[in-house]
Amino acid sequence: MEELLYDKDCKCPVCRHRFTTKKIRTRGLRIERREEDFNVIFKDINPNYYYIWVCPTCGYSATEKEFDNITSQQEDLISKSIRPKWKERSYGGVRTYSEAEESFKMALLIGQILNKSKSYMAGISLRLAWLYRETNNPKEITFLTHALELFEASYQTERIDEQGLDEVSLAYLNGELNRRVGRYKQAVRWYSITLDHPNIKNKRHLQIKAREQWQLAKEQNDEAKLNSN
Repeated sequence: MEELLYDKDCKCPVCRHRFTTKKIRTRGLRIERREEDFNVIFKDINPNYYYIWVCPTCGYSATEKEFDNITSQQEDLISKSIRPKWKERSYGGVRTYSEAEESFKMALLIGQILNKSKSYMAGISLRLAWLYRETNNPKEITFLTHALELFEASYQTERIDEQGLDEVSLAYLNGELNRRVGRYKQAVRWYSITLDHPNIKNKRHLQIKAREQWQLAKEQNDEAKLNSN
């Protein structure tokens, strides 16, 4: 596993401390399977463990893409709200499951303090849900629901491409997350939005998957209605 990792030198934009964090050699990754909510399971290693960068000195945590995207006012806010309570510890080695979980929770906390975008917070919540899925932890549903509510809000109010998702893919994901948390009627509606989108013709694989999941959600919704009578 360690041969798939390498050290990345970083400088914290809050405390200016230099540290290293692990990154993945993507060329060495082997896919085991893909799940319907875009979670990719790899053999040998879970890249999700290293998705969040954590400064060991002050605790500032964010995704690689957003790590340096911070204003001087936000730096002061982190220095005053997080650093006094932070106990120095490194996340720069091979991470355990618990360390990965902690890194996501820190990123969510700091994202709330900095009032990060809904799509950014949704993306982190979704990846934390995927982490919990790895151990069949019931917290998966909690964070899938949190991600769903944020993604649905961001679909209406934000630039769609912040998490590398276009409008069609996000509509599909909203359908799949609704289905996974048992909101089958809403899932059917989002899958329909996906299939009716003018750009769906450019995403043949997603079109096929949306049709399959629409049918599954419809059957689950019908079954739920029968069971409630």
